[in-house]
Amino acid sequence: MRRWDIDERQTGIADGSAMEPQVQRLLDHMTREGWVAEEPEAHLLPHLRRACGSEWLLTGERLLDDGVYEVTVSLAGDREGIHVHRDAIRLLSAIAEPAFFVRQSEPGVFECVTGVLDGDPPGFKSHGHLVRLIVK
Repeated sequence: MRRWDIDERQTGIADGSAMEPQVQRLLDHMTREGWVAEEPEAHLLPHLRRACGSEWLLTGERLLDDGVYEVTVSLAGDREGIHVHRDAIRLLSAIAEPAFFVRQSEPGVFECVTGVLDGDPPGFKSHGHLVRLIVK
């Protein structure tokens, strides 16, 4: 099966193990008790509101029991020229910390982990945020 429309090789050039230590490091931090920071509405929401600009409307936000901060947005205007995947990641980049992971888990849903790992600049204690961006 092709990986994209002009893929003739149907296989890549390497496995992903070169980045495995960094991904594992993020996973190790994520499983620490108390790693997810409190009050995402105070720490993240102002940055997301600013990043929405004129393209997005922030229509909802709530903190779930599992620590996931769920944010709902919709496009403010015409969809022409909008690439939802790239534009959603650009919106989430407004809250990016030294460790930043985003995955589109289903159409219009983007799961994000962002945080500071031990030893990362600017020297804050290790912490992170779990964000689910829902694009309506």
